[in-house]
Amino acid sequence: MNLFEKAQQMSAIYRENPKLSVLFVGGSVSRGWQDEYSDIELFLLWDRAPKDEDRLTPIEKVNGTILDFHPYEDNEWSESFVIDQTKFEISNFLTATAEDYIKDVCKNGDSSLDKQCLLGAIIDGIPHKGESRLNEMKTALETYPEHLKSNMILEHLDFGGPWQNRSALLHRGDYLMLHRTMTGVSMNLMAILSALNKQYIHHPKFKWIKETSERFDIKPKYFSDRLLKVFGKLEPDEGVQTLETLIEDTFHLIENECPNITIHKLKSNAQSLRPMSGKAESIR
Repeated sequence: MNLFEKAQQMSAIYRENPKLSVLFVGGSVSRGWQDEYSDIELFLLWDRAPKDEDRLTPIEKVNGTILDFHPYEDNEWSESFVIDQTKFEISNFLTATAEDYIKDVCKNGDSSLDKQCLLGAIIDGIPHKGESRLNEMKTALETYPEHLKSNMILEHLDFGGPWQNRSALLHRGDYLMLHRTMTGVSMNLMAILSALNKQYIHHPKFKWIKETSERFDIKPKYFSDRLLKVFGKLEPDEGVQTLETLIEDTFHLIENECPNITIHKLKSNAQSLRPMSGKAESIR
């Protein structure tokens, strides 16, 4: 039995609850990206707040082993459990919360990655209950707002002071801080390209880089190959140089695609390096 079939079986149990408005499969399974390490992500939208028994009873019916069971936090209830070595990740929201997120992001330009992750899941979601209501949400998300695109680009073009210290970090061999900085820059690039391609973020830490970038029509040439080499195949100095060229390519794309966005200062900051004070004198 494949993951999609297992998701269908589990969904049939959840569907029995009348308080549940919408149920859909999300994550790698809904996008066709699953591999041998994948779990099953189910998104449950409730008309009324679920009680513990609403969340526990389906797991008990299948003799699942609970791994996590979190209370309401940041507008979500979440739990995870295992059945026959298959892990399920359950995300519970009020239906009203999902609708508020759509309004916040699409009408108000809220660039929250967490909110976008739910919207990205909705767009790719495969319904197992409440198909018409889910389709209404998908329709509301069809047009990616221009003001959201601008907000995302401007927020993530600021690579921060650590990036300007890259030569110093290389010189000192401070590779832990350097790689953390390079990771942050890479995540910013992913966010910018998502916005340029009018796609909502589907994971706050940008999993599935290669698969995600394959959805981009607007991107630097060989983007995912170059980015993945930064962390897997290149020496630190080569990795920094590769990121520098990816940043430069991305700025060119923004200038071509979004001439109304002023990026001169941000571009200058990204190209800047921490000044050298000359050879340090010994202290007597």
